[in-house]
Amino acid sequence: MSEKKKSTKTPAKPKVQIKKPKTTEDLVVLALESGSLEQVVRLLRDWCGSREIRDCLNKLHHRDPVDRFTHARRHAVEIYAHLHGLTPANLMVEIVGELGRKDPKGAERFKLRMARKFLEEDETALIGAKSLANLWENNRGKMSNHGAYLKKITQGFAFT
Repeated sequence: MSEKKKSTKTPAKPKVQIKKPKTTEDLVVLALESGSLEQVVRLLRDWCGSREIRDCLNKLHHRDPVDRFTHARRHAVEIYAHLHGLTPANLMVEIVGELGRKDPKGAERFKLRMARKFLEEDETALIGAKSLANLWENNRGKMSNHGAYLKKITQGFAFT
């Protein structure tokens, strides 16, 4: 019987190129992946001093920033409204409600403007907003009340 010869070759390892971080955000993400937030803050405090860290934190707005997904959803509502000849602020008020605000349409106009401004800089989120608006349009069916349809579809979203 013929015996099979075992090859002593090892499989070739693919070469992996690790790119350097291009932005500060990339660097922070890498730091957070390899350690905890507490470790990153402790390292910053050791390098810069606690006073400088506190001063930088005090310069920030005290409200958390709106994330890119919320901006994309708001812009998707604006795109959807324009597709149907509706006023985006009125449609947003119909979706989220007045919430006891003095000028709900004005507040929504401001949020929509901020979302549009944000998405001018974030091309990926803009593509997501356009895709979401097209998805809503294609899945709408025969519903004629756009506000009720979007309210139903966006129940799990947080627009505030």
